[in-house]
Amino acid sequence: MSNIIEITDFTDPALDAYARLTEHQLRNKKESEKGIFIAESKTVVNLALDAGYEPISLLMERSQIEGQARDVVEMCSDIPIYTADDELLAGMTGFPLSRGVLAAMKRPVLPTLDEILRDARRAAVM
Repeated sequence: MSNIIEITDFTDPALDAYARLTEHQLRNKKESEKGIFIAESKTVVNLALDAGYEPISLLMERSQIEGQARDVVEMCSDIPIYTADDELLAGMTGFPLSRGVLAAMKRPVLPTLDEILRDARRAAVM
């Protein structure tokens, strides 16, 4: 599995989404097509993949690669999968990865108001 990358340098910009960007920065309101979100846990990552969300990278505990998240690793064989020991990951993210798997995923492009209302007969504004 050549896409598994052992984390040795926490300053690597590829890890920004997991360690340094805020939710506001991840959303990227000005250019929503560049927005991302973080899915946490094998279950949530699998649900997002099944729903058609596009993963950018994974961050997971080393034990998850051959363990419970092996199916996620196989489905995401074409993206970077960053890993390290549990203690190193907790030091980078600031918290233990309680479920062992995080995924940075592209946010879907939201439909325009015209697209939403195209066939609507009624609309409620709240």
